[in-house]
Amino acid sequence: MIDLIYPHTCVACETEPAIRGDVFCFSCKCDVLYTDHFEIANNELLFRLSGRVNVQHGAALLSFLKHGKVQKAIHKLKYGRRGDIATTLGRQFGNKMKSTTLFEKPDFIIPIPLHPKREWKRGYNQSELFGKGIAEIIKAQLSIKHLLKKKNIKSQTTKVRADRFENVLQSFELFNSKELEGKSILLIDDVLTTGATIEAAIQKLSQIPNIMIQLAFIAIANE
Repeated sequence: MIDLIYPHTCVACETEPAIRGDVFCFSCKCDVLYTDHFEIANNELLFRLSGRVNVQHGAALLSFLKHGKVQKAIHKLKYGRRGDIATTLGRQFGNKMKSTTLFEKPDFIIPIPLHPKREWKRGYNQSELFGKGIAEIIKAQLSIKHLLKKKNIKSQTTKVRADRFENVLQSFELFNSKELEGKSILLIDDVLTTGATIEAAIQKLSQIPNIMIQLAFIAIANE
């Protein structure tokens, strides 16, 4: 039934069959850039966020190039009702987590939330589905009850980092925060661009005593 709803064709070229357990065909996968964030402690993602947040480690699975194959996949994920893309890539991220010593197994996996109206319109929260794929592999608990979006804000894609941060700083709300005291969490988002959204979320979560934060992204945008 899943194959009937989502024919297993490559999300980039849309003609060739995708590799089993992947969203790209063999030819397109050869053009996709996977990051080295699982092998390098001081990687590009952490460098971009340095001086702004305090995290144990962080990684993006893919490099996002303008007009590239990863951009096509992300576009289908966010606007084409292809939530399976996030889950599949989440499993890939989870397998890479298991193969490195840079990450530790988190107590909770927490996705960046969407406002309920936006999630209803999209049909799902892509970060939550990415987190589900990771949770399936590393056997960790996914939580959507601790960090919620209390204010619906307009698309951030055209804003600079400072404006994004100001726009989202007060949009997050914590619930049941005592359950996170002294815990390690893996905070999930789809694409790292300016970093303002993740920075605001980390600032909110950092109010919790002795919390330890790691980061996971589907992709990191090429500056």
